[in-house]
Amino acid sequence: MSSQAQAPPDSDLIAFSAALEEFGRAQRRVSGRFNRAPTVPELSKPQYLLLEPLLDDHDHDHDNQDDAARGGHCVGDLAEAAGVSAPTATRMLDGLSRRGIVTRAPHDRDRRIVLIALTSHGRELMVAKHERVQAARAAVYAQLTPTERRGAARLLTRLAAAIEELQP
Repeated sequence: MSSQAQAPPDSDLIAFSAALEEFGRAQRRVSGRFNRAPTVPELSKPQYLLLEPLLDDHDHDHDNQDDAARGGHCVGDLAEAAGVSAPTATRMLDGLSRRGIVTRAPHDRDRRIVLIALTSHGRELMVAKHERVQAARAAVYAQLTPTERRGAARLLTRLAAAIEELQP
């Protein structure tokens, strides 16, 4: 953001702030419903976001350590993509591993790296949750006018980048 940017009139800033707060509240409410969804109750939203990059691993299922060693993602990459710390991701993955949703295996060349992969059961859960998420996004998109649809992705991307730049 440019330091040259003009401050919006107070009424515009107030309306923007109120809309942004309401957007955040709506996201939190949906997250709560998402976590309690009876269709795929095994995965919370934070767990889904942590495992989402693993959906791209279509080569094979990972039901044993040997398969996981050939594919998967390291904990740090999953944590970064989900916006959580590595220790938080590790704790989440511990529980998911105990429940048979993911496997862990050392990297072939660097034993310090642990690779995470979905099991067949984990992939089924993730695909079901992903379909539900995509259907919800499509429902929101359908409520927008054609003009709003054309600008929505660009505006949301700009807002996300601006929010990421904020300093505490």
